[in-house]
Amino acid sequence: MAFGAAAVAVAATTVVFALIVGLPVGSPRFVTALDDIGEALAALIAAGACAWTASRSDSQFKRGWMLLGASAAAWCLGQVVWTVDEVVLGVAPFPSMADLGFLAAVPLAIGGLLSFWTAPRGTAQRWHLWLDGLNIVLALTFTGWALGLQQVWLSGGSFAERAIGLAYPVGDILIATVLILGIRRATRYQHARMLLLLGGLAAISMSDSAFAYMTTSGTYLNVFDTGWVVGYLVIALAALWPARPNDRVADRLPIDLWQIALPWTVVVAAATTALIVVLRGGRTDQFQTELAVAMAALLIVSEVLTHIDSLSMVVTSRRSEAMLAEVIAQAPIGIARADKTFKIIDANPGMAQLLRDPPEVMVGSTIAKYLRTDDRALVYEKIGALMSEAVDSIQGDNLMIRADATEVWVHWTSAAVKDAEGELEYFLTTLEDVTATHEAEESSEANLLMLERLNELKSEFLQGVSFEFKTALMEINGSSELLRDGVDLDAAEVKALAGDIYKNGARLDTMITEMLDLDRIETGRGSLSVGPVDLNAIIAREVELVRANLEGAVLSVNLKASLPAVAGDAIKLSEVVRTLLRNAIKYSPDGGLIVIASALRHGQVEVSVKDEGLAVRADFDNRLFGDGDLYTNNPIRKVVGTGLGLGIARQIVEMHGGQIGVDHLEGIGSISRFTLPAAKSVSAHELVTEVAIAGMVA
Repeated sequence: MAFGAAAVAVAATTVVFALIVGLPVGSPRFVTALDDIGEALAALIAAGACAWTASRSDSQFKRGWMLLGASAAAWCLGQVVWTVDEVVLGVAPFPSMADLGFLAAVPLAIGGLLSFWTAPRGTAQRWHLWLDGLNIVLALTFTGWALGLQQVWLSGGSFAERAIGLAYPVGDILIATVLILGIRRATRYQHARMLLLLGGLAAISMSDSAFAYMTTSGTYLNVFDTGWVVGYLVIALAALWPARPNDRVADRLPIDLWQIALPWTVVVAAATTALIVVLRGGRTDQFQTELAVAMAALLIVSEVLTHIDSLSMVVTSRRSEAMLAEVIAQAPIGIARADKTFKIIDANPGMAQLLRDPPEVMVGSTIAKYLRTDDRALVYEKIGALMSEAVDSIQGDNLMIRADATEVWVHWTSAAVKDAEGELEYFLTTLEDVTATHEAEESSEANLLMLERLNELKSEFLQGVSFEFKTALMEINGSSELLRDGVDLDAAEVKALAGDIYKNGARLDTMITEMLDLDRIETGRGSLSVGPVDLNAIIAREVELVRANLEGAVLSVNLKASLPAVAGDAIKLSEVVRTLLRNAIKYSPDGGLIVIASALRHGQVEVSVKDEGLAVRADFDNRLFGDGDLYTNNPIRKVVGTGLGLGIARQIVEMHGGQIGVDHLEGIGSISRFTLPAAKSVSAHELVTEVAIAGMVA
């Protein structure tokens, strides 16, 4: 807002000043005084604005604005001297002391403009920059010579008068050259300031040239003094241009096209000037001819060097392109380009290997071809955000379908690539195989769940064992208390109480023994006495032992004749059969049928015990194997609930290289079974080795 008001004030001041000195308005002395004082005041305003901006700038720009302020101040001092001579003393000598201030402003302005230059870029190498600068100087000199500088030099007067007269336009030519080159060396956010400086200095240059030319011809018009006033006021506006935090941020083109076009611009300017001279009926003199020859030579040198630079850049670009292509081809990840509809434009070998589809087949296909149907909506939603420029890139993890119908987890990233006009050109997508990572995460989650279950089972195990121990101890304590305090107990009652104490003591001893056996087996301290074992004989013996304890259940035996022997420990395998039978009897209802059978399946001897128990088999199904698991050999299942005998049975079977499990029979009981490898006709030593290896594998 403040800058806009200042710009309006400058425009209004310029118009008023031009009208007063151009018409003129008022007496000659008044117009002259207003003219001279107005010029000095404009330069003073520019000096103050530059000094204020210098105080708010960093080191590099501070120096530039300080020098520009000093240049305006020097010109102001010169104008003050000129005002005193012309207004107070009534004389206008040329040259005079005022020229010292005017001419001192030139090198100060050049130094200030050079301070705004940043590092060269693109084709703007230092030597190329000065070569183009020399071309600009020659072109401007050629033009200026044709349009009036020749008359200044050839006019009468002393050498000093002519030299000083030429010093003004020549100084302006140098300032304009540095400023033009500086515009291309500045960042984008500095261009507005630099263009304002160029406009102000151009106005000053116009007045300098008019003063030099018209003073020699004696036809000077005061209206041309407006150029000095508007020039310094515009310089003040440049100093007051609103600064931005990123004024120092460089945002340049990789190749500076202006640097390539500059020599041809110089040729066009020189040719236009020569054409104007011819149309006016004149002709070029020797000096102009020499300038033209010099410009032509510089143009040739510039073009040759530009061509060399171009070839070098082409070679570098092709080398970089080849290197990039090699990197993409050898990249261990998949890389592909896709159009706006996400159809694949091209893909690297990594992409073809990842999706197992030849590149020529992939081209023209959409990414959706390799996505599961359930994932497409979410992926397209992300793509929509990318196309609407709501985000710069998108990414995700998806299970993709390869061309051979196998699945692979990939982490994909897509970014929008735009052209020079900012329009979407294509999508760049990368795919990385993260199957191992996902499997590791799934395994970690599974292990965590197993550990949680392990903790639950441990707690339940302790609760169950504690309950068993506490029950037995309570019965022992109760019987002992009756014996201690009983007065009228007969021999039969004492014997019964003693029997209860013995029974519960034996019960505790059995549980402790089972716990020690289970611990010994799980820690690898258990041993096997391996030999050929006839499981049918073991089953028959154990059936006879348990028949005496059957209470309402019916036991049926279905053994396969000629059942092969197994390699194992007969005593421990008998314990397994006994445990399964006792477990079936425990849960069978009155009159329930229990069937124990043997069979040969795929080289494995199988023993099964079927019952019709309707109770929840928590101590077996859920604790030992887990819901829905059959013949599991997961190490975490070594922890069992209160059924210590079942836990020992499972460990014994696994030590023999077999498997144990349960089949649920919905509503009518279950079938518990275990399998062991059928033994070969080998020596006892080989049988022991075979079982040992099987146990290690299990």
